Amino acid sequence: MLSNLVKEAFDESNRLYTSLSADYQRSPQLRSLLSDLKTLRSRTSLVNQDLAAGVSLERIVVDFREIDADWRLFSHRMMSLSGNLSSNTRQSLERIDNLDRQIGKLFQVSPSIDRNELSRQLGILENSLYSISDELRRDMNTSSRLTQLVSDTRRLQQQITRIEDDVIDDASYERIVTEYNLFQRGWATVLEQLNTVSNQYIERAVMRMVEADSEVLDLLWIENSTSRVQLKQTTDALIKDVDEFYNRTPLKLLLTFRNSQSTLQIANDFFGMVQNFKDNLDRNESEEQLVESYRYIEEQGALFVRTFSTLKSQAAIVVLREIEDDILALRRELKLGGSVTQVDTRKLVSIASSLDNLSYNLDYDVRQWLGSARPTNRTEILTASGNFMKRTRRMHQMLDAEPTLAELQREADSLYIEWQAIYRYLGECRTAQRQRLSETAAEVRIELTELNDSLRL
Repeated sequence: MLSNLVKEAFDESNRLYTSLSADYQRSPQLRSLLSDLKTLRSRTSLVNQDLAAGVSLERIVVDFREIDADWRLFSHRMMSLSGNLSSNTRQSLERIDNLDRQIGKLFQVSPSIDRNELSRQLGILENSLYSISDELRRDMNTSSRLTQLVSDTRRLQQQITRIEDDVIDDASYERIVTEYNLFQRGWATVLEQLNTVSNQYIERAVMRMVEADSEVLDLLWIENSTSRVQLKQTTDALIKDVDEFYNRTPLKLLLTFRNSQSTLQIANDFFGMVQNFKDNLDRNESEEQLVESYRYIEEQGALFVRTFSTLKSQAAIVVLREIEDDILALRRELKLGGSVTQVDTRKLVSIASSLDNLSYNLDYDVRQWLGSARPTNRTEILTASGNFMKRTRRMHQMLDAEPTLAELQREADSLYIEWQAIYRYLGECRTAQRQRLSETAAEVRIELTELNDSLRL
């Protein structure tokens, strides 16, 4: 039975590769997934051959554990891009997931968990629940309904704390999933109640909850179906933010645009797209129809934000950022993956800030080295190190100005050139800083590779 399941998984991986290759022709950002799938196929083939050759199960189970962990990570990445995958690819992916679970049961291998990331997301849930209960408690119009809602929210917070303790104590996967399912049942009821509360702070906390909940479901390999309640909550938040944008933007500012009539039409069209999506949601239209109407929100929303981002009103700009967050939240809830702009600036900010920090540390160690060794090319090395540090800082700062993909790619290319300039000097260090420079250089290369992969869509 085991050998049949492994062979079936290998055959299915071949079909998945064929289907994913076809998807790649339409969505170039799937390139890295194709490469990873090819590696997984090769490793599965080796396990298949070992089973046929009668290799001991003790040895095979070690290989399977590694493949299982890598497959689950790969499957998670695939599902985050489900909006770019064909139905054949998604079905093939689900079949392999099912086969992986069956083989895991035979080997008595529990799904692997990224406990550090799980703890981080659970922390977001706990903090958000505290913020919600605290804000409700301070409401001057306290009623029995709100009092009960405060109690329910605190109870959910305690459930998250229990799960956090389980994660820290290295509890079994099954226990963690059972406890989280209990939280989810309570959260579904509380979320419906929270949607009736008009409070922007609570709405923001709920949005953080929805996003973190989705991440936890993925980390625990729990089926994450689209929640109509969460979609409605996010849509209502988007409509409120659009209304707030108009409230914070004086008419005289709108009239400063060169063609104020077409500018106002852009605003009107965007609001109409949002309202149409809400109407489809209220009519309980199919998920395909919701995705289709969301596409118009995304397209018109990008034009709306781009048009009004030049306004000289900080209050209006703040709301524009919130509108972008709302659109991204809708995309995630619809399981479309990626980002609104197809450039995941949140991930890029993390990479850029890391490079900024690494270049600062690198420059400090370079100066320490040059201060004690004083080589003849000291000026050239200092210049190269300083230029790299300035370039990383520029990359970090430009992400706050909503650059285009082309601008980011050009900046990344320039950053790599500056890195090559300083890197060629690092091998000359023979002082106590040599080890630290080597370790920092290795981290820089990793971040630069991640940056390049994120920008070559």
